[in-house]
Amino acid sequence: MDTTRPLQFSPYYLVSKEPVSSTGSIFTLRPPKPDERNRAVYDEAWKTGIWSAMFKQPQLQIGRDYTPLPYLSKIEGDDTLRFFIRKDPFGEVSRYLHGLRIGDSVEIRGPRIECPIPPDTQNILFIAGGTGIAPALQAGYTLLYRTSDTYKPQIHILWANRQREDCAGGLNDTPGTPQSRRSWFPKLPQVFSARTASTLSSTPPPSSPPSILVRELEALKSQYPGQVTVDYYVDEENEFIKKDTVLEITNSASKPSELRARNLILVSGPEGFISYMAGPKLWAQGMELQGPLNGIIKEMDLKDWTVWKL
Repeated sequence: MDTTRPLQFSPYYLVSKEPVSSTGSIFTLRPPKPDERNRAVYDEAWKTGIWSAMFKQPQLQIGRDYTPLPYLSKIEGDDTLRFFIRKDPFGEVSRYLHGLRIGDSVEIRGPRIECPIPPDTQNILFIAGGTGIAPALQAGYTLLYRTSDTYKPQIHILWANRQREDCAGGLNDTPGTPQSRRSWFPKLPQVFSARTASTLSSTPPPSSPPSILVRELEALKSQYPGQVTVDYYVDEENEFIKKDTVLEITNSASKPSELRARNLILVSGPEGFISYMAGPKLWAQGMELQGPLNGIIKEMDLKDWTVWKL
């Protein structure tokens, strides 16, 4: 059975569900049987860029796209897919998926390429909110897999979360950067702004074992030393991304060795997060479009960087 038909749903089976935090888990799915065609289609998607698969909620006949997590050390012949899925009490598909038991089947379709990463990309700044870390890991996998003796691209990930538990144990690679007191979360009456370095240094992240996703980020850094940096921002600790942070990273990024090499800023996360950072995406004629660049990224006027909203 070919289970990689982008326009048709096919069954996969839940083989594990590993909690990341109190609100999210990593789901591992496997097709009914191994298929070389499946493997070839997915391998091509991984090499191309950021992609997703749609999950169907059968009772309501609705679907939602989720971005798979890469395997940093994939076993040959393994057809499983992994997804970081938040349990949203208001999300019909999310609640359905979190109600599945091991061995249950779920219908998915894909892959759907959301953002190809051009082969001449030199630097990626990935600004992720919450589960937006999944496409960030995808971007890192696709970009860094192309590393050679003469081509060493770089990715810097800024990961914002409401609570520390998703990114427990994560330590910033860019020390001493003052953060802000204001949040992008729509339920809070705040937005990003400045915070003093003295306050930041007085409230270090709590010491705890690294979460699954932090371990995967650390593994990516170990696999590609000097090419990956990650900084964590936690709402409950009053640590937020601000313009100075983005400017510092873009100004210090290695200059492309070739005139035509690209620098990308990718933004992924909840709607409010994307809107604040780069302006909202738009719907027109049944399609989701990028919409004009706005938000704090537009204010910085980064002429040498291309921005894409996921």
